[in-house]
Amino acid sequence: MTKVLCGGVILILFCAVMVFADTTFVDTQLKFTAYLPNNWIWIAESDSQRLFEDTTYTYPGLLSFTRFTVDSTLYSSADQWTQAHFLGYKLSVEYSVDPAGVILYSNADTTVKQGSLPAAEAYSLFFSSDTSVGSWAEYVRFTAYGKYGYELYAISDTADMSSHIGLYAAILQGIVIDPSDRVISPLAFRRKAGVEQKLLSSPAYDLLGRQVTTQSHGSASGMVLRKNAAPQLILR
Repeated sequence: MTKVLCGGVILILFCAVMVFADTTFVDTQLKFTAYLPNNWIWIAESDSQRLFEDTTYTYPGLLSFTRFTVDSTLYSSADQWTQAHFLGYKLSVEYSVDPAGVILYSNADTTVKQGSLPAAEAYSLFFSSDTSVGSWAEYVRFTAYGKYGYELYAISDTADMSSHIGLYAAILQGIVIDPSDRVISPLAFRRKAGVEQKLLSSPAYDLLGRQVTTQSHGSASGMVLRKNAAPQLILR
């Protein structure tokens, strides 16, 4: 409730307030900040990698943030590292046999940013001949800052990614690496999730390429698929 004095008359205004139980995660070791929706947590996978997941498994996808040291003898600039790893990722998907991969969307032009940093992104589908693995989808981003390069990705089964790619992309895009950039606000985060959902959502497919219903297959698939099939190419 807000009171406003107007010409000697006190007007009482009742305002609707939106409350978000989200959190801002600050990693002092890898030096980044992430805006996490309610019920999302982080896991220290290694000294260079952090994983993010929803504890309620409403969103069963697994998100990852990995930092690499840029080899200055191979890359003369941070942007060169980003473009090289983006190209390497695309080639690894397009020439993959089992699992077979296809890139649904990719963008490396100047409009793609990680905060203020140049970035590149792709959204891919994979199909394995191993029926216990099946099919899955992956959204990945590359960027670099100073002496470090970064790979950010979300992975889950195709149905889950089709339904929730907007939220996963918004979390990854909202990660702040350059300390001069601002952390995304709750309202801006939700707007971004809606925009990315429209841009990136696609039909879910099974191993034979047939469209399936868009529903989640549970929490385990994201973890298992990451262990078995997420391509992570490091150029040397």
